[in-house]
Amino acid sequence: LKLQLGSNQRSGPGTARETTMASGSGEKSPDAFQDEDKPGVCRKCAESSLDCFAFLGRGAVATGGAVATVTKQCAYPVKESLLATADSTSNYLHPWQQKLPSDSHVPTFRM
Repeated sequence: LKLQLGSNQRSGPGTARETTMASGSGEKSPDAFQDEDKPGVCRKCAESSLDCFAFLGRGAVATGGAVATVTKQCAYPVKESLLATADSTSNYLHPWQQKLPSDSHVPTFRM
């Protein structure tokens, strides 16, 4: 059984789409809408390009985060040692800047 889809005004090859139907099952043939189901070459290329750019972008973001973490972990001990050296040099050159407990002139009682 063949069913014609489209207008019946013109006749000839390519004017009406034909779909073969199984007897009473209502199924369409697999090639009936083949052109609509398959994406075009340009769409495949665009999707592949976007996938590639997404892959590269995710890699760049992950790499940037890792570099930031490593920089923080490596720079902190260097910064602390530089500050300690600057403090000890300043205390050596200017002894009155040292943070020492003050001498208390208050009498204490001992037993």
